[in-house]
Amino acid sequence: MVGWYDPRVLMHSAYQVAIANIFGRHSDTRLIEALASQPQTEFDYSSSAEFWLDYVADTGDGWNSTYAIADALARPSLDVEHQGHPETLAAGRVLVFGGDEVYPYPSRAEYDTRTENPYRHAFAGRARPDVFAIPGNHDWYDSLVAFSRTFCRPERGFAGCKTRQTRSYFALRLPADWWLLAIDLQLGADLDEPQVKYFQKVAASMDERARLIFCVPEPRWILEDAYPRHESYEEHSSTHFLEDEVFKRKARVFLTGDLHFYKRHEDAAGVQKITSGGGGAFLHPTHAPKTGELRNGFVQRAAYPDEKTSRALAWKNFVFPLLNPKAGWLWAFLYAMSAWLASARLEASDVIDLATALEAAINAAIRDPLNGMWLIAIYAGFIFFTDTHLRSWRVLGGVFHATMHLAAAFLVGWLALLLTVRAFELHYGSTVQLLLSALITVPLGAIAGSFILGVYLFVSINVFGRHSNEAFSSLRIQDYKQWLRLKIDAAGRLTIYTIAIDRVPRRWRATQRNGEATFGAHDARATAPRLIDRIEVRD
Repeated sequence: MVGWYDPRVLMHSAYQVAIANIFGRHSDTRLIEALASQPQTEFDYSSSAEFWLDYVADTGDGWNSTYAIADALARPSLDVEHQGHPETLAAGRVLVFGGDEVYPYPSRAEYDTRTENPYRHAFAGRARPDVFAIPGNHDWYDSLVAFSRTFCRPERGFAGCKTRQTRSYFALRLPADWWLLAIDLQLGADLDEPQVKYFQKVAASMDERARLIFCVPEPRWILEDAYPRHESYEEHSSTHFLEDEVFKRKARVFLTGDLHFYKRHEDAAGVQKITSGGGGAFLHPTHAPKTGELRNGFVQRAAYPDEKTSRALAWKNFVFPLLNPKAGWLWAFLYAMSAWLASARLEASDVIDLATALEAAINAAIRDPLNGMWLIAIYAGFIFFTDTHLRSWRVLGGVFHATMHLAAAFLVGWLALLLTVRAFELHYGSTVQLLLSALITVPLGAIAGSFILGVYLFVSINVFGRHSNEAFSSLRIQDYKQWLRLKIDAAGRLTIYTIAIDRVPRRWRATQRNGEATFGAHDARATAPRLIDRIEVRD
């Protein structure tokens, strides 16, 4: 699984996000892509009497989780139980990726290693579906260069499967007047003109009985409640525009990923809003933020894992240093620098007494511009990091969090000075004494900083319901994965099955399947796929 607190990953991700947000929003490559590519119409799968389709989102994090899902959905059929009655679910003729197909950032190598390679082995020796995909925010960080190469070149294919799309959005014509419309909302931006024109042409070929399934890259219905002042989430204007102005009808089902769990919301009319981001990425919490009732009468009908399990998993943040050992280098640097600057103006007599040392350090911070600028930068960084839509809480939370780290850094530095001067009887200010103090401060700072961050994340998620991304990416949980299997039967009824794997295999054995090399699970503790939700969509 990706080490999200690895300093190298953090720096590269920050760079990718900054470039995407600064330049990506003003240089929309979908315009170039749409004009340069071959014309794309809807893709017709309407001739089947019975049709199966698989939907999976947020893949390409760790091998175990990604391959476990890929292997399960590639099986010719799955036998499950619903309310005590067995059902056999056939593999999808079409596989739709719902966004964020690779982590932590897109590149040709990452797509090949983290996404395409697991699916290539999963489909080895088995029937291969047609593959379609829309990009999520992680796919957009390189302006869709790697995504387009992977999914938008029909002559190349994906993992041995056929690909047909030439753009980052598409429409599938399904049996019984069902349509799946996959929409690209580039980093929260409005719909681009070529995409609107494309869907207008699709709408012109629909009859009045058409029923719509929207596939979108993020669950704005959840995000707009968690961040009510975020203008791009308000009333999910892009989908409303498509419903009201382009298709002239309301969608019956919304499918999305982005948040790495399963939640289903339903209104009184039976409209389904389904968040299914369990394709392989780390788990997100289901207990925070609260999503029991959303705007416009949508009520939560199902969640996986359940809130009790989610809340219990958050306690693992107390062993943050063990789960994220590479994060220690960042805290080691911050603590060592803070201790160095705080001790620069201390005298030998100041070291003996904690109160005296603290007073001298505070005076240095006030009088020394370098000390002052360091403190301002630290506080500004933690305020920026704090997750809340309220400015006052962001300031209070950031200041408190930064103060805890600065206090710990001072204490670690003071203990290192005291140990070298009193226990080792080194001359204060000598080169040996200073270097030994640094050697003591670095490991203690790494442990203390990581532990304080873990406690902060635990309190944030379990008390205040914030930092859901940071508090669970730290845990790198590869279990509790799921995907959707859609069936349109001969009578035109749409049934959506949610299939989960509670514990993915940790060990695999090389094997052969119909003459092709692949891998099979070799882990007795792994669990089989099971049905966790079943929805019959009302007309």
